[in-house]
Amino acid sequence: MLKAGPKHLYHIPRIREGMDLLLSSDPVFKAWGLTPEDFPRPYYGAGFPALCRIVIGQQVSTHAADALWKRFEEGLPNVTPNAVLILKQDDLRQLGLSQQKANYIFNLAEKINAGGFDPKALEHMDDEAVYNAITDLKGFGKWSAEIFLMFCLARPDVFPAGDLGIQEGLRKYYKMEQRPNEQQALEAGEHFAPHRTAASILLWHLKGMKDDA
Repeated sequence: MLKAGPKHLYHIPRIREGMDLLLSSDPVFKAWGLTPEDFPRPYYGAGFPALCRIVIGQQVSTHAADALWKRFEEGLPNVTPNAVLILKQDDLRQLGLSQQKANYIFNLAEKINAGGFDPKALEHMDDEAVYNAITDLKGFGKWSAEIFLMFCLARPDVFPAGDLGIQEGLRKYYKMEQRPNEQQALEAGEHFAPHRTAASILLWHLKGMKDDA
């Protein structure tokens, strides 16, 4: 199971501070009349289960990721490197994973057990060091590192500009005709610094709203 503790990002003071500020002062977000509790984005904590959750969520919708994670947890209630390594990769595929994702999780478990990677050590690193450590792992790219920084370490100023949901949220925020590309999104996101994690949460919400909302 995922780490016990704060359940949602809004429980983390540094994230809540940014959400409170944007919801009370930004013209677009303030108009919603909502509070941080209206945006229950999960906080996973830093650990092996959280990294597995990120792998499972790669290139699928949030709904699909939640369903896959539920199936994974039901088939492997104790999500630890040892529990994974007892299985075969085909066993992981029986839990709904693609061959590629099963391979990523299996390799991660092997690396942790061999002492080559310690997820808990990431809590004490700065954002750049965490990013580099995550992207050095097989199957973990830029998006995975950014999601880990946001949802597992609750770092306050992370902006996954390559995420299509963020790009669509920005399109609606700025009333653009077309969705910005990654570089344009990165530049637009600077407007929300140093609270870009909070802004990302709100932009994901905006993405799901009607254009005339």
